[in-house]
Amino acid sequence: MSSQRTIMQSDEKLLTATRDSVILHGVRRTTANDIAERAGVSRMTFYRRMGSVENAVLQTLTREFRSHAATLRTGTPEGTGREQLVHFAVESVKVFATSPLLASIGERDPEFLIPYVTDRFGSSQQLILEQIRSLIELGTSDGSVEAGPGTATTLLLALQGVALSSKVLLKLGTFEESLAEVRKMLERYLTPGSAS
Repeated sequence: MSSQRTIMQSDEKLLTATRDSVILHGVRRTTANDIAERAGVSRMTFYRRMGSVENAVLQTLTREFRSHAATLRTGTPEGTGREQLVHFAVESVKVFATSPLLASIGERDPEFLIPYVTDRFGSSQQLILEQIRSLIELGTSDGSVEAGPGTATTLLLALQGVALSSKVLLKLGTFEESLAEVRKMLERYLTPGSAS
């Protein structure tokens, strides 16, 4: 039990060190040596626990999304399923836009994100998708949401589009206005009978 705890603490140190290094240098310039030194472990331990720098970055992103998703769900105000879903969706975009880790990757190594936009969902996206599905179920149960089989995936892709464009919106000074529009669109899209 204690060895398992030690492994988990070691992994946490490695993920924190990976996060710090990526924020400072970007993905391409982050090395196994740098991560191991920051975490206070050997390079061999790094490779044994993480496998590669890319895998360490992906695990770090997953940890970041998991942590933010849990915080957002805990901090979601009471209300209908639709109100909770809209709140979670808009706040998720805010988190993406203000995350130093994601900002560093987006600025220095945007190609690192391309496979997860054009080819497949990564673990981080799956985490958010599960939260969206859970909130859709809550909303359909209380009658505040109308949804079909593709609603959760469509919402994720729409939110991802705004999140990935957040740098442009922030430069234009229209980020908050855009979030207000996202909130309005989601309310209308999810409200039962609103399309008729």
